Amino acid sequence: MRQLKLFLFLFLLFLFQGTVMVHFSLNNMWGKVQMVPDFLLVACLMVSFFADMKTGLQYAILFGFLIDLVYTSVIGVYAFSLGLAVYLVYSLSKFFNMNAATVLMLSLIGVFLLQTEVYVIYSVIGLIRQPLSGFLQWRLPATLALNGAFTLIIYYPFRSFLRKMSEFEVQ
Repeated sequence: MRQLKLFLFLFLLFLFQGTVMVHFSLNNMWGKVQMVPDFLLVACLMVSFFADMKTGLQYAILFGFLIDLVYTSVIGVYAFSLGLAVYLVYSLSKFFNMNAATVLMLSLIGVFLLQTEVYVIYSVIGLIRQPLSGFLQWRLPATLALNGAFTLIIYYPFRSFLRKMSEFEVQ
């Protein structure tokens, strides 16, 4: 039952970041600023930190493919990038004690990795023409701020849900 609740929560995040967040564009107020919600990545990282790494990685790849199928024109970029980001950040997390500040830092590292991976892959393919300076100036800082705020908002309730889920599965 808890796995179903987790899946439904992640699916709602998938819908929210792809549909609702599109309407909160800052182009009218701040010009070239681009905020990219990577809420699924943050949630998958928390699943890997507080429940099970394998489950977090599986959800990252699954929802990465869904993002590729629904929102992008190239299949596999987000599946690969989300999976790699979750794996690398989880590997890095083994060296830290998990608290709110550490989860925030690791989530921001994960968002940075994901955005950089996608930018590099799309640049090599030739799908985006944004220069690196524009990416670093207009897209990355706003994306990190948005996802950092999201991490802080869901940290305590999602962590307690995941801990209860992992305790329930152990028993």
